[in-house]
Amino acid sequence: MSTVLGEGKPKSLRCAGFSLAIALMGPACARAAEVNPGDYEQFPLKSTIAVVYYNYVNTDSLYMGDTKVSNFNVRSNLGIARLLHVFSLTKRLTIDPQFLLPFGNVTASGAAKALGSTTGVGDLILTAPLKYRLNDHHDTLSATVYLYLPTGSYDRRRSLNLGEHRVSLDFQGAYIHHFGTHWAFDLIGDVIWYGDNNRFNVSNGRMSQSESYFVQGIGRYMPNPKTTLALGISQSWGGKTLLNGIPNAAASSSTRLNLTAIRFVAPRDQLLLQAGTDVSVSNGLASNITVQCRYAHIF
Repeated sequence: MSTVLGEGKPKSLRCAGFSLAIALMGPACARAAEVNPGDYEQFPLKSTIAVVYYNYVNTDSLYMGDTKVSNFNVRSNLGIARLLHVFSLTKRLTIDPQFLLPFGNVTASGAAKALGSTTGVGDLILTAPLKYRLNDHHDTLSATVYLYLPTGSYDRRRSLNLGEHRVSLDFQGAYIHHFGTHWAFDLIGDVIWYGDNNRFNVSNGRMSQSESYFVQGIGRYMPNPKTTLALGISQSWGGKTLLNGIPNAAASSSTRLNLTAIRFVAPRDQLLLQAGTDVSVSNGLASNITVQCRYAHIF
């Protein structure tokens, strides 16, 4: 049995999936579906897996270009409920249909206090990753599309929302290579397309966003079949925004580091703990600390 579960959390939740005042924060949510270490390993056939996430994100600054606005604090306490089932299509190919439902609270303070706070549910996410086993070493090549539906809590009068009031598509591809029994490397890439939000702010403006991109590399060490330790680095860029067809906010970019520990605490129960930070940001919120806890159960 693999020591890892779940195709990852929606990275848009790092920035709370909210629609901040576009003049400041439009690109801040140009994120991808961030993958946890080993999440594109093939799972046990015919298994149903339930996953619950808790994500804490604390930002301490906002970058407008390379200009830093200090004490721009946005704190997020977010959960995700996830359910998936594993089907076999061929001897080497599996598919994992699933849904994800985010929920939680986002609160602004300091220089960001005027943004207020919000509590509710995020946009429903549907996906069905295809995973192809390349060889007997369990190297895999995978692809999926995340469909974000505008079902979440949204109020055009608020600066913070857990829903985005638009449809988005995230195409994600992944490759895993194993270096013997104890080491592996995961490479993941995304392209995200955004629909328009035609009820943006009190003027019911049309907010559009160009494509954004994401690349992630993760090195994993597995001292035994129950334990995984990992270091990951990711880079995101793009997501220029327009308001009523007029350029409004420049494309954003960020570089991020994550440390992760994963452990099977019982044959069908797994825990994950992850800590991370942004090391470079342009045109967006900079997170000084993020923490993720994840519990997964195999039925």
